Amino acid sequence: MNRYLVIQLARFGDIVQTKRLVRGVCADQENEVHLAVDAGLADLAGLLYPGVRIHGLPVHGSRFDPGVLLRTCGTIFADWKRADFHRVFNCNHGGCNHVLAGLFAPEQLIGYHWRHGQTLRGPWPEMVFRLSANRLANPLNLMDYWGHFLQPALAPELVNPPARPKGGGLGVVMAGRHARRSLPIPVLGRLVQAAAAKFDGSIHLLGTQAEHPAARQLRDHLPTTVQSRLKDLTGKTNWAALCDVVQGLDLLLTPDTGTMHLAAHLGTPITAFFLSSAWCFETGPYGEGHHVWQAVESCAPCLESESCGRSTACVQPFTDRAVLARLSGDARRPLPEGLCLLRTSVDDFGAQFNALAGELPEQEPRTGRRELLRSHCLRLPPRKLAMEQEPASSLYNETDWMIEKT
Repeated sequence: MNRYLVIQLARFGDIVQTKRLVRGVCADQENEVHLAVDAGLADLAGLLYPGVRIHGLPVHGSRFDPGVLLRTCGTIFADWKRADFHRVFNCNHGGCNHVLAGLFAPEQLIGYHWRHGQTLRGPWPEMVFRLSANRLANPLNLMDYWGHFLQPALAPELVNPPARPKGGGLGVVMAGRHARRSLPIPVLGRLVQAAAAKFDGSIHLLGTQAEHPAARQLRDHLPTTVQSRLKDLTGKTNWAALCDVVQGLDLLLTPDTGTMHLAAHLGTPITAFFLSSAWCFETGPYGEGHHVWQAVESCAPCLESESCGRSTACVQPFTDRAVLARLSGDARRPLPEGLCLLRTSVDDFGAQFNALAGELPEQEPRTGRRELLRSHCLRLPPRKLAMEQEPASSLYNETDWMIEKT
């Protein structure tokens, strides 16, 4: 029996997006799989990955007494030493991850390393890191990035079930962690009203306690007939209750959030609104049959850490009547400039986002890079040979093939 450890110390959505890797390792029933996450997300990880041994480390916002912290980590690290892992998949480029990498021999590690005081990326992360030079041309979903840490990776169609309505009404995620990635309440209210015309039943408002004021504000932007259908669950659901609500919905309206990835995990249909720094090719919902409204202003995707000099112009296209019409079932109106509607699918490499309306920037180089990544991971010749040369020069360094990796 081989033992494997996946170290995923990021947030809610990232734990769900590690699914292709975790399930891929679990595919061999002889393997014993361990997953290290932040202690506050250990219960969620247990719900997502039954049969996987979860290790909760006090990483984010820890208020542990130093003595308790040392004892907790000491116990976990002692368990890891006894486990003698065959492979350790270290998923993040962060301080805690590099410290943990120092616990293992270099030959055990895949992903991010720590060697002789230096932080290093493995060949696959190093290649993918080069995509960040032009995010518009980045074709790689985060689920597939981590999924291909394992070779061969789990087949994409086995990751998440196809989207299908469940009969439980509409869900609305009030906001994400980054304010600019979320639609203003007046805009969201119009979109909720349009979608409510297409679906019967309750409208569940989802989020943390911090979104409770926004939920009250949203109510004021809706007609009384829609207000009567609202169920404000902000701050009222633990992980198990959130899963229970989301898995029964007909549709989830959401920005780029962890709850969005949870819905994809459960096969609940998603209509996602991506704007500002959110780019669906990187972090869009994974699986067959979801929809993404992607802002494609000339400045998108931006950096959340930088101020916006255009008064968040990427919000404006979401107010267009064509968006409201499509949400209520009428697809006849053309979309406004600066917005694209996509439908998700998967192929043998991973996630795909196919334009239904609107024009995507950088489509040709993005397609070329995806072909090259596919051929690299699947050990196949590129299907579009005419596009091979330019993407190859942008993804490979000469040292990748001239000098043997040690």
